[in-house]
Amino acid sequence: MLTVIMPIAAVDEFLPSAINSIQKQTFQDYICHILCRHLTEDELKRLSAIVSGDDRFVLHQLHLNGIAFALNYGLNLVKTKYVARMDGDDICYPTRFEKQLNFLEGNPNYVMVGCRVKLVDARGEEVNQKFRFFEDDHEIRQALKYRMPLCHPAITSRTDILLEYGGYTYGATAEDHELYMRIARNPNNMFKNLPDTLFNYRRHDNQLTNAHNANEAYYNIGGFMFTEFLRTWNPAYLIGIVAVHPLSRQSRHLLRKLKGFLTSNNL
Repeated sequence: MLTVIMPIAAVDEFLPSAINSIQKQTFQDYICHILCRHLTEDELKRLSAIVSGDDRFVLHQLHLNGIAFALNYGLNLVKTKYVARMDGDDICYPTRFEKQLNFLEGNPNYVMVGCRVKLVDARGEEVNQKFRFFEDDHEIRQALKYRMPLCHPAITSRTDILLEYGGYTYGATAEDHELYMRIARNPNNMFKNLPDTLFNYRRHDNQLTNAHNANEAYYNIGGFMFTEFLRTWNPAYLIGIVAVHPLSRQSRHLLRKLKGFLTSNNL
């Protein structure tokens, strides 16, 4: 059996599709805890109607803010060997749970598995920007020093590992990146991204990780990267602090757009 943890802040136009993508999984033996932040009575009624008749979905109304709190609240409810993340504005492909669970069952040294991810816009159409793919443990560990190599809402993990490392302990953003880095301190904890595209990650103006929150996210990421530098004296973490700065990210994005423009016009 699998537990799915899905924190939400609103009942918007994306949520029914996200829930429907969970209901259509080929692996059906799961319970999904939807962690609701300050929903109105009307929103709770609408959400209840969306999951009506499916007792695998359990609603929790939370009154303490913070994504880390919501995720830890959800972790405290987990009674299964594996736990999957999901967000209320993304889409799981039908075989996501099945393939990720099969991998973890067959590879006991791996503690967490993600997949190849497609970035889509509010309409569900693929965008030009890519979520860069890192497949094996070595690639993922190297990338952790300067970027996010595991799409958080697309991962499935061993529950005991998340509990052993204390769950989510850092900040209002980038709580996932910091957790991965703590887990990665033990070289025996292996990571994997399946080469299959099993997830659509939606980019839109209302999400927590949008550009309006870039500075706050940078303060969080830069803080725990500097902590890792002090622990290891590995200068790669200092390079990472520069690499994740919003201006650095914007520069890389503009360069990619320019390259695409030149390529499309055969210049």
